Amino acid sequence: MNQIKVNRDLQDGHYNLEDIFVNLKSVEILLKVFKSKEILDDVFEKTVVVVDGSSHYMHVKNEDASIVVGKDHLKNSEKKVLYLDIIHELVHVKQQRQGLDLYDSSYHYVDRPTEVEAYDIAVQEARRLGMNDSEIFDYLHVEWISSDEHKRLASSVGIKI
Repeated sequence: MNQIKVNRDLQDGHYNLEDIFVNLKSVEILLKVFKSKEILDDVFEKTVVVVDGSSHYMHVKNEDASIVVGKDHLKNSEKKVLYLDIIHELVHVKQQRQGLDLYDSSYHYVDRPTEVEAYDIAVQEARRLGMNDSEIFDYLHVEWISSDEHKRLASSVGIKI
């Protein structure tokens, strides 16, 4: 993660992944996610990142696999959080390219297979970075889930609470 540089002071607009997350393509976990350098190169060439002052956190648009990054999140969040979030979102890019519905409403957020997979990959990377279960548990918390859902998500991705 040390080789990754995050350009934080960007205006609302459309960017390439590497305009925001410099050297991200060199991260080993992404080759594991995308299975080949050619596919990874294609993802980095074609994925549009939208910096948006009205959005919070990050998400992937189901329609076109573009990644939306909240301007405040980009500017103010810890580098480690941004790094794990972009890894998570790139798993969603892979899923969207496979034709999966990222927002399948027949599942609760924490039970949705696409979310569990994306969080699982982010947790693997968090462990590689040396984060302990308590730190990862904190990372997994988002405002739109209950305490019980938070615990269920953590359990689903192997976090001991």
